[in-house]
Amino acid sequence: MSTEEKEAVAREAARKAIADTHAAGRPSTHGDEKGVYQLYPDGRKEYIKLYGEEER
Repeated sequence: MSTEEKEAVAREAARKAIADTHAAGRPSTHGDEKGVYQLYPDGRKEYIKLYGEEER
């Protein structure tokens, strides 16, 4: 299996795990340039850690 195929399998598994988590009514944890947040099934983001200037 090529690297690209492995990455595609991992992406699909992560997408399914997030969808299953949200279908159960639970938030999933993600990160972006602002910090770490919980993403709720209704699309709301709740930051649980904001990065400081030194962490960006």
